[in-house]
Amino acid sequence: MSAPLDLDAAYAACETLAGRDKPHLYAAAQLFERPAVRRAFVATYASMRVIDDAIDGIPNRASLTADRRRSELGRVARWLEAVHAARRGTPSPGPLWTALADTLARFDFPLDPWRNLAEAMSADVVTPSFRTWDELRRYMHGASVAPAVVFMYLVLMKPGADGIFRTGWSYERVLAATEDLAVFCYCVHILRDVAVDLTLGESGLVYLPEEDLSRFGMERDDLHRLRDAGVADGAYRLLARYEAQRAWEHLARGRARLPEILAEAEPSNGRALTILIDTYVRILGALQEREFDVFATTPTA
Repeated sequence: MSAPLDLDAAYAACETLAGRDKPHLYAAAQLFERPAVRRAFVATYASMRVIDDAIDGIPNRASLTADRRRSELGRVARWLEAVHAARRGTPSPGPLWTALADTLARFDFPLDPWRNLAEAMSADVVTPSFRTWDELRRYMHGASVAPAVVFMYLVLMKPGADGIFRTGWSYERVLAATEDLAVFCYCVHILRDVAVDLTLGESGLVYLPEEDLSRFGMERDDLHRLRDAGVADGAYRLLARYEAQRAWEHLARGRARLPEILAEAEPSNGRALTILIDTYVRILGALQEREFDVFATTPTA
């Protein structure tokens, strides 16, 4: 009788990690009607969040020594190996890996999202900023699209006669249906959290591409200046409008795929997805209404 209790405890630990700070993806996943799907979400999301949080917390990432970089890259590699071990049914010690192994035994996920996340986390260790939009987009493929693809699989999956949850969609089709929506959401995160990100890892993180800053006559130091002054200036507002327009364009492309997704998904899963999207639409709309001044007060939405 102890094994089920241990498994419940493992999922409870994942629930705590997945729900910390109340991320919107976690809130949307609460709308999944099937308990097994909600549990699968917390296990997969916690497995991704644990490495993302660890890399985000590295202090002064831009000035790491070569030894420290190798050490952090090793941490990412060990994390990915733990994911593969969970898939093999030989999980590493700890409740997170116990729950993930159980989920991967009952949900037919490809491991591509975890591999893509590992690639993004390794890039974080090596390159603390993004020179171009293309660099940021490659990073998003792991940092944002990867967890969103897992969420989309849960939207689309249904249990078979053998109890295994699957979708008839290929990985490529799921990825195509997810990517623009995930990029939209990540762009909103960037615009909402500019001031907060400047406090991460002691020296702060900047996710706005350097080429975009330069386009509007700005540099990284200008963002720190605005944060210290507590107000956005005209150049930053123009930059933010430019980034917001890019986000809206990705949303439009992503929404064009919604009918085929909702036709495949169970109703509660479809609601979870549409409510998630609507949440980010509201956030971006609110940012536009306040003319993107995220420096006066830190937004909590």
